[in-house]
Amino acid sequence: MTGAGAASGDAMGELLARAVARHQAGALDEAAALYAQVLASAPHQPDALHLLGVLRGQQGDPAAGEGLVARAAALRPDAEILTNLGRLRAAVGRMPAAEAAFRAALVRDRAYADAAFALGTLLLTLDRPAEALAPLEQAVALDPAHGPARANLGVALHRLGRLAEAESVLRGALAADPAQANARFNLASVLEDQGDLDAAEAEYRTLTAQRPDMADAWLNLGTLLQRRHRDLAALPCLQAALRHGTSRRAGALAHLVHLDARLCRWDDVAALTPDLLAAIKAGDDSAPPFGLLCLDVDEAWHQRAARLHAAAVARAAGPPLPPASLGPAGKPLRIGYLSADWHQHPTAYLMAGVLERHDRAAVTVTAFSYGPDDGSALRARLMAGADRFIDLRGMDDRAAAQAIRAAGVDILVDLKGYTEGGRPGIVALRPAAVQVQYLGYPGTLGRGAGADYVLADAVVLPPDRAVYWDEAVVRLPGCYQANDAGRPIGPPSARADWGLPADAFVFACFNAAQKLTPEVVACWARLLAALPASVLWLLDPKAALPALQATLSKQGVDPARLVVAPTLPKGRMADHLARHACADLFLDTHPFNAHTTAADALYAGLPVLTRAGGPFASRVAASLLLALDLPDLVTYDLAAYEATALDLARNPERLRDVRARLEVARGRPGGPFDTDTFCRRLEGAYARMAHRARARLAPAGFDVDV
Repeated sequence: MTGAGAASGDAMGELLARAVARHQAGALDEAAALYAQVLASAPHQPDALHLLGVLRGQQGDPAAGEGLVARAAALRPDAEILTNLGRLRAAVGRMPAAEAAFRAALVRDRAYADAAFALGTLLLTLDRPAEALAPLEQAVALDPAHGPARANLGVALHRLGRLAEAESVLRGALAADPAQANARFNLASVLEDQGDLDAAEAEYRTLTAQRPDMADAWLNLGTLLQRRHRDLAALPCLQAALRHGTSRRAGALAHLVHLDARLCRWDDVAALTPDLLAAIKAGDDSAPPFGLLCLDVDEAWHQRAARLHAAAVARAAGPPLPPASLGPAGKPLRIGYLSADWHQHPTAYLMAGVLERHDRAAVTVTAFSYGPDDGSALRARLMAGADRFIDLRGMDDRAAAQAIRAAGVDILVDLKGYTEGGRPGIVALRPAAVQVQYLGYPGTLGRGAGADYVLADAVVLPPDRAVYWDEAVVRLPGCYQANDAGRPIGPPSARADWGLPADAFVFACFNAAQKLTPEVVACWARLLAALPASVLWLLDPKAALPALQATLSKQGVDPARLVVAPTLPKGRMADHLARHACADLFLDTHPFNAHTTAADALYAGLPVLTRAGGPFASRVAASLLLALDLPDLVTYDLAAYEATALDLARNPERLRDVRARLEVARGRPGGPFDTDTFCRRLEGAYARMAHRARARLAPAGFDVDV
């Protein structure tokens, strides 16, 4: 009996060894058949159960694999079996059970590096980088040659905002194995976040050369080049990301559409837009919502993209801070303004006077900054204009939110939203009792983004459009847009200084190229054709210039009649404002209006002709003009826009009347450039928000009557 049992055991062992050999050779079907033979004779053989379960996972059936490995773990719960059980549970979406298996494996064997790595990786996947840190550090300590563990440790440190440490760990991982694509990808991302864009670009280029099929590397390289305004170089990178099947398809499409718009490649914009909308409709949350604002689509699309993005931001940010409370009633409200743009930037030009002219008996002002210090006079003015100026650079979102909480803010006003460089994760963590979105992003941030209110007015956000907003709408009297009444305008310049003919009628538009559309540019071409003694003066469209010149040429207009206004250094804002006097009429864009550019023109005395649409972004210039009592410069369709422009150009007396009325309205108390009155309106809005919060009432829209 003993000899027969031994022989049977030897045969079983040989059969299992053959199965393992075929498994290791990649002959999965043969190995599966051999494991099945073992189990037919010995249904409780733990190695066969375990390895067949792993194999089923490799064949794409993790549910079957989980059942087999669970049986093996019940028979022999060693660290290896428990770790593979956790991996299969994760593959079928059973994340809490997977985490429990990995932790059980480490209880069995604290020195099992694979279990520590698997646990840390799972916690990263679940957006719990702080918890992931310890097991990943343990995995690296146990197995210094474990490249993926080093790479994921770098990712955890990156997500925690510990950028220098993340860079060091990731460089160490690459030193050990230069072929580690994940480590190089994340090193490039860390370098980008540190502002070392040259080094980040170099790493992405190395990675795309090593792994030309790595779609997300192409996507990140493309968005980096786009950020650096190297548009023609960015295009093929974004196209490669789509060609190789990036998991962030909506994001790649949104960036590509935005880039094509900036290059005035309007046929490509039209061709890609349906695919972008289809990806958003399918629930892809990777599209930056700002990219949709230039598209002439229903505002419901803006809201859908924002809601998807808000949910992704909230997941990444993690649980919000404990609920905040307001300071005692009867004391000045503590207002915090959050932005990356406290330097020479359009937002800072608009807000500088507001920081200074708030009534300190009503509010105290803290400016929270997570953007660069450019050392400019404007930066110094902003710092002096706030009661406190707190720099959040170098902090991750949670640390920044905790710093805002520690500063004791009652109402936090986010001035960035989803514009470039924004950090919506800070707001999602709810550092203040009341949170407001304002000025920077002309669309809803979406449900769950952390903004209770949006500051608007009756023109940019009328009641029938509130359905597209997830914030409670607070409407200020007049125009919602902050402006600084104290901005200097430089000395007059001559048309010849800017390459403009002395005796021509000068149509101007200083909007960014991505706001131009084929319908608007075709209209401008018709105006130039109807007025031979006219020119079009555009802010330098850079790489889009050939496309614009070609469009004019096709319309029978000499491209030389398009005059380029060079982009002036940010420190020369006074000169930029002064050169508006060389133009006769500012022609606005549609569907994305001039915003700060409209305020600049009107402040400098240049009339703006606009076409108002439905969404907020299509109505900002109209808000300014109506607040200046210039309703005749607001049109609502292309035909009226074109006819009004033609009439103003042909009727000097009418244009002089418009200019004279603008000159009077610019200095009128209560108008868009009366910063003191605007601050009183803001303070009235903040007081009502705080009153509702103290009464434990949910945010609700209201109109300010100050």
